[in-house]
Amino acid sequence: MSDWSRPFDVAYRVMRVDRVSGVEVAELPWVISGGSIDRDLGLDIRESGSLTVLGDPRIGADWVRVWADVTWHDGSRESVALGTFLPNVPKRDIDWRASTSPIDLYGLLQNAASDVFENPVTIGEGENPVDQAADILKGCGLKIAAYDSGDYTLSEPWTFGLRGADGESSDGSKLDAVNELLDLANYSAARTNPMGEIVLEPYEIPQDRAPSWDFTEGERARFLAQMTEERDLMNVANVVKVTYWTSEKEYTAVAIDDDPNSEFSTVTRGRRVAATYEYSNIPEDIKDDDKAIQDLAYKTADSLLNSVQSVVHRITFSHVYAPVNLHDVVSMTFPTGGVEGNFAVWSQHIDLTAGIPIQCEARDFDRKEGNSFE
Repeated sequence: MSDWSRPFDVAYRVMRVDRVSGVEVAELPWVISGGSIDRDLGLDIRESGSLTVLGDPRIGADWVRVWADVTWHDGSRESVALGTFLPNVPKRDIDWRASTSPIDLYGLLQNAASDVFENPVTIGEGENPVDQAADILKGCGLKIAAYDSGDYTLSEPWTFGLRGADGESSDGSKLDAVNELLDLANYSAARTNPMGEIVLEPYEIPQDRAPSWDFTEGERARFLAQMTEERDLMNVANVVKVTYWTSEKEYTAVAIDDDPNSEFSTVTRGRRVAATYEYSNIPEDIKDDDKAIQDLAYKTADSLLNSVQSVVHRITFSHVYAPVNLHDVVSMTFPTGGVEGNFAVWSQHIDLTAGIPIQCEARDFDRKEGNSFE
């Protein structure tokens, strides 16, 4: 395994990728130094970037993949894929006989984000929503990384692409449908790995995941000592109302944090901050059992209250390249700055320059357990 704590030299290589086969077919020549890649869990397509090349590139329908070819001072080498993108060349800047073309890079989930269902599509009762999400993505020309679809199935049909009286679709894009299906199965929203494959995996709270990288203060720290730490409590809910409904009945539960020892509670803060949630998809095995559905509502309300009280503890810092990506958990040990803990990577801005410098935003969640019910 490569030792990324050691200094290295880097050269960047941009390859054209056949969008059907996924095979790299040629190197994109005359890439000008610079460019950047952004990864962000707050964006639907997760990834974007920019490059500039000399002349007028003819990329056609191909994708592009950015590689970092790294060489350590002992002569060892490694090539690291930084992302695979849908390119767009919106203009060419001409200066006498020379010209340059900026290339906008879009994460491959753009294929699903820019498409809609032409006609209503119904996913039947008993279908697995993760498999159905994968099929939608494949229909958009995307490749899916190996995944476990889980055992959750729909308790009633779900339809996408319905049209209202004005003739407009009442649903969003195909990517919206994919992420809604994944959410039903308690999976994370779709994201892309550096090779352009779509990752589908169950949601797991950061505290339950082992760190994939350690940032530790010291001689080989490889991160800058200047960072920002944030923790905002203003809109943290202390009341959650959940309603499960069918065509015949509603089942409601309210979870309240009224613990005087909790910094978020109605007692401590002297006010209620409420959040509401509604669900119509009731598991098939309990849909005729009123008590079981009511118990589910209580359980969901309790779980959601604990989730919304997972206060974002955010750090933003800069480091040279380390093999971490969105959603990975990293350990930060910075006693001089008073920052220590495990944080999940939320966003990365990668400059395609010496050292592959990355500005990273990572988040932890301060949790509380135990609530009362109405």
